Amino acid sequence: MASLPTASERRLEPSLGIARGRVLTRDPLRVALVAVFLCMSAFYLWRTNSAVPLSLDGTARNQYNQLAEAFLHLHLWIAHLPASVLGPEPLNPARRPEFLNFDYGEDALYHGGIYITWGPTPVLVLLVPLQFLGFEPSASVVMAFFTIVGLGFALAALRVSLKLFAGTPLWMSTLAAITLACASVTPYILSVSGVYHEAIAGGYCFTMAGIWLAIGALVQRRVSSVRLVLMSLCFGLAAGARPTLGLTALLLIPVYASLRASQSRRRLLITLVVPVGICFLLLGAYNAARFGSPLEIGTKYQLNGGTFQAHWGSLAYVPVGVWSYLVTPPRLNAIFPFVSMVVPPASYPLALPAHYSPAPEQTAGLIPMTPIAIFIVALPWMWRRRPRLLGPLGPLLSVMAGVGMGIMLFLSYEFFGTTERYEVDYMTLLLFGAVLLWLALASNGRHRRSIRLGGGLLAVWSCVCGMALAYQGLQVHPDIWRKLVDVGSPVSSAIATVAGHPILAEVYTPNVRSQTPESYGNIGTDVTGIALSARNQADLTIVSPNSSEITVVAKMSPGPGLTSGTPLEARLRGPGLTSVGYRVPSGGGTARLTVHLTKGVNRFVLGVASGVEDWEASALPPPQPESQAAMLLLASNLHLANG
Repeated sequence: MASLPTASERRLEPSLGIARGRVLTRDPLRVALVAVFLCMSAFYLWRTNSAVPLSLDGTARNQYNQLAEAFLHLHLWIAHLPASVLGPEPLNPARRPEFLNFDYGEDALYHGGIYITWGPTPVLVLLVPLQFLGFEPSASVVMAFFTIVGLGFALAALRVSLKLFAGTPLWMSTLAAITLACASVTPYILSVSGVYHEAIAGGYCFTMAGIWLAIGALVQRRVSSVRLVLMSLCFGLAAGARPTLGLTALLLIPVYASLRASQSRRRLLITLVVPVGICFLLLGAYNAARFGSPLEIGTKYQLNGGTFQAHWGSLAYVPVGVWSYLVTPPRLNAIFPFVSMVVPPASYPLALPAHYSPAPEQTAGLIPMTPIAIFIVALPWMWRRRPRLLGPLGPLLSVMAGVGMGIMLFLSYEFFGTTERYEVDYMTLLLFGAVLLWLALASNGRHRRSIRLGGGLLAVWSCVCGMALAYQGLQVHPDIWRKLVDVGSPVSSAIATVAGHPILAEVYTPNVRSQTPESYGNIGTDVTGIALSARNQADLTIVSPNSSEITVVAKMSPGPGLTSGTPLEARLRGPGLTSVGYRVPSGGGTARLTVHLTKGVNRFVLGVASGVEDWEASALPPPQPESQAAMLLLASNLHLANG
């Protein structure tokens, strides 16, 4: 039995507690990293909840919940359909039953079983235990959990790495932490809640956990076998979430090379190779049990693949993919958040290859959006000329950079389009190394002050761009969106002043009929044609450099939902219930609606006369468009004109 403390020891306990508190306050770096973690965790929670409300009661059920339920019932399919229901050619889009497109369009069909194609390890680690306990989390809960935990591991890895750069100023360490939290593309994936983003978030979390353990092993030089096993397991779990992250297993090589002199080589090999090897074998068995091949994850049998199934993987895709993922510049906008992505063909200078998607998802290039990452190019020079600056981390960072570039090249080769969310797989690998290289180069040398300042500016721009992408799609929450746009009003008015004229910055409605091609010369909206019913309207945001009058011009005609002979009036209403109307003739005509603008952001509502209520009562349109048959008013060639 442990002895009880003596009277003198009891008297010392309060002073010991005070001393511990003083030690914590004397470690400003720890305080700064904790503050960054707490602030960004709160933001991650808020953004995921904005996309889909956080819940544990199954109200927002998705494919990962279905897979967890399947695992608990000891089978791999989420549904099994008899041949009589599927028909003779269920993989033929023209002949399959219609319900397959609606209920299982994103899933794979193989021998009557419906399978999900996303990696299973996030389900095994989080959702299976939660469902066993009676909880069924929404995708937002899963994404928030993995991104927050992954951020914690990223900051912990940074904390360990900073031991090698003892003279780093606090502001640089803090900015490095903020950069890892904001510029990793992780905030962007939180703006859309879905199973594909759950898998990416899981892969990010497992990768950062493995990197933290690897950096700890290299800095400490000698670690327990348990930590090495966990590190290897983390890289295996990352591959189980995102197959592209299987390349992260190569990070075990520099760890082995660094520790082999201080530990038994045989034991070291076993602890590093066996866990990740078991994960790979289990993943292969999982795929073989579902699709008859250890290397098939189901994309070949995906129901929404259509005619593109034969077009996976081509060297002709690589130049477009590399351009999209590295070079595609962002587009500047007149209202918050001022930076947005474009579809890469808007900037790609060459012709697209055959079978390449002419309208891939919006993607932003790493160099213009995250310029702090350019420090990674100094890695070969530093490793060769100044290896002491990085110490034992040089080999690891080199492999991380190689793995990151390898993942990007594979994504460019395999897919006939690009998408921003895939950048999470390689961005953090490159970003982490770039941040450490910035800190190392700024630690000594004649140009360290210039490197500190220049790198700091690049890091700030990287954070601004990374966070700007996180606000995409927030228009579905009009109160929040309007407040954010209002906060940015001074910047908006400055942009309009430079432009020299008012800018139609945004037209928000669920029924967009036409848009101009994306152009870097246009800092306003692309929307030129809309349709309005009695139940919805269009919110117009105009930015003005000063107080003036402007005319909103559009060609208007009655829609198919208008009863013949019924009068139709379009009405544009602004603050203070001021409004101007246009009686739409039966054959259509050009409306010229002149309104008064104040300096900064101005909001107007365009609707049919019977569908527009008071300005205070009006709300943004519903997120789902109505049928064209319900449209009362069709408007095209929407633009601003003086006078």
